[in-house]
Amino acid sequence: MKKTITTAFKILVLCFFPAALFAESIDEPELLWRQVLGGAAIAKPAALLDSVVIVCEGGIVKAFGGAGVFLWEYKAGGRLQPFITRPASGASYICRTNGLFLAINRAGRRLWQVDLKGELAAPPLIGWDDRVFIFLRKKILCFTAAGTRLWQIELESPLAVAPVPDKAGGFAAVLENMDFVRVNAFGRMSAVSLETAPFALLPLSPKAGQRQPAAVLYSGGVLELIDEDAGENTSENTPEGKNSRRFLTRFSAPPLAAAERGGLVAALLANGDLALFSPERGILWSAHTSFTADKDKNVEISWNRRGIYLLSQNGGEGYNLNGERLWNMQLRGSAAMPVLDNGVLYSSGKDWIFYAYRVEDEGDIIAPRNIASYNLKSEGDYGLGEPPAGAEAQNRFRVGFLADILDVIENSIRQGDIGAMEPSYTQTLLSVAGGAGLGAENINQRIRALKLLGRIGSRESIPFLTGIFRRERNIQIKAAAAEAIGAIGVDPDGIALAAFAEFIAAPHTYFQERLLSNLAASIGSLCRFSGPPLSGLGIPLLMSLSGQNQPKSARRRAEQELSALYSK
Repeated sequence: MKKTITTAFKILVLCFFPAALFAESIDEPELLWRQVLGGAAIAKPAALLDSVVIVCEGGIVKAFGGAGVFLWEYKAGGRLQPFITRPASGASYICRTNGLFLAINRAGRRLWQVDLKGELAAPPLIGWDDRVFIFLRKKILCFTAAGTRLWQIELESPLAVAPVPDKAGGFAAVLENMDFVRVNAFGRMSAVSLETAPFALLPLSPKAGQRQPAAVLYSGGVLELIDEDAGENTSENTPEGKNSRRFLTRFSAPPLAAAERGGLVAALLANGDLALFSPERGILWSAHTSFTADKDKNVEISWNRRGIYLLSQNGGEGYNLNGERLWNMQLRGSAAMPVLDNGVLYSSGKDWIFYAYRVEDEGDIIAPRNIASYNLKSEGDYGLGEPPAGAEAQNRFRVGFLADILDVIENSIRQGDIGAMEPSYTQTLLSVAGGAGLGAENINQRIRALKLLGRIGSRESIPFLTGIFRRERNIQIKAAAAEAIGAIGVDPDGIALAAFAEFIAAPHTYFQERLLSNLAASIGSLCRFSGPPLSGLGIPLLMSLSGQNQPKSARRRAEQELSALYSK
């Protein structure tokens, strides 16, 4: 009798709740919420920071909170390509089919745009400091998070395999001429010749004291290791490059998908097996899945500390790191690839409905992040945050021609082609901005260096600039540091806003209009770029600066920034 009642209840659920038609699972995942999109999704959702962003037909981008609350809608003014990329800072990068690349903040407002003069060939990738790598068919460009172009590369041959992060802050790709290429964060490229096009690139996590390895998986199931330094300093097929490849294993069937984490490779094979491979120990385990080459043409593997996850438009499965299945879920009528984030599976239906399912127990979910900041640590850094050792001696040596040095750097920035000189230029600017070895007569050079840092600065320099703002007594230097922070625009840990809040709250015996105006402009910039949660800290500061007790120019600038934040 109980079984009959349960069956009848399921029938009623199917009749009155159409969402149930889109999911079946041995573990019966919980439908957390659903929202009407108003159009078909054309790309895999991008879930990050307790929010999810969806690209829809008609050039519409929509965002929802983790609990299903509608956050914002952005109209791109033209058809969009089926890509969306979100860095840790929370921005969303999209591209119209006419080549207009757009950066949108967490509140759904445009930050910057650039005409690429061509469509994207692959989704953009994000560097350690939120720099953006953009891929056209035969060109690669790199921009700062604030939209300053750092470099571009013209390729001899079009991209054949979509680029992937290389675990060293750059990326790896394969060209149609069968060159395996690696490009670092500063546009330096090396190449190794392959005989055939690979199925997937799998840069491996490096071990201490070892070179950066990369695995290449071929459609026949062969996994090969490529040395990091192969072909360095050249894009030609050198004997060194050819000798740098090493056979690792041959899987029992052709691959459908593959992913790497911690030096291990997980591969889903055409026969439905999921295999975990270690370069040192071989195949660690294999598990049979419900995925097959016949019905699952496009499968993705995601991987975190809890397990390995397989996703396709037909559904998903989760496995722990011992190969035991955690959950299984079928999807029907999906319009795009689903995405899994923090135990929640997000799926776009062809019925124009967006669904969120809980597929893992809440007890297994990562603890909520600090709501006052993004608190997302980078995998590494480029060394762009501190002046070099011996900065004082270097400054004293070049004090007589500082203006010429800054001219060279500014010209490179203006041309958008800093490239391999970025580390050197940045360290020079950090040294001059810090002022070690310089006197009061060099204040203008220090101010200029701070402004240039703002134009090419990465988020790695935010702590340095915040330190200058805190400790400098000179009002002009303080104002320039605030201006540079605003120009960079990224403050994921909220340390700059915290320093600004302390300064505004401290009692002052005088007002300096330029400093307070710069402060208002910087706070406004950080709020525009970051959106919530950081804007929740910055807006009260702007309101304080717009008070009647503030200097007129500072009050006017704060009011302008507040108006810009609230206007469409």
